[in-house]
Amino acid sequence: MTNIRTAARRRRAVLLVGAAALALASAAGLYGLLYVRSLHYAERCEHGQVSGGGRLLETGASWLPPDAWCRFEHQSLSTTPFWALLVFYGLLTVVVWSTTGLVRLVRPRPYPGLDWQPGRGLR
Repeated sequence: MTNIRTAARRRRAVLLVGAAALALASAAGLYGLLYVRSLHYAERCEHGQVSGGGRLLETGASWLPPDAWCRFEHQSLSTTPFWALLVFYGLLTVVVWSTTGLVRLVRPRPYPGLDWQPGRGLR
């Protein structure tokens, strides 16, 4: 019986490590793609290479996720589409969940079972 449990734990650990690694690699790739898209976008807005509605009010950028935007009088333009934000944060969530699951698999919390009684601790 213990060999089956050991094999199941090992298989679960391999799956969690694989999911975390794949999600982290995908998030890093998406981050790189978004970063390349946002390079020099503010400069292009200031030089009039990006058409917007009216006069340019401000430009800005953020690093997580990489995004650059131009705010015009009647419209705001951004380099990062909404679906990319959802995918990016979804991948980061998978990384966190997989890592948490792996930590709980490697270092499980003590399960008190039926012997535990409130106020007396573990026997």
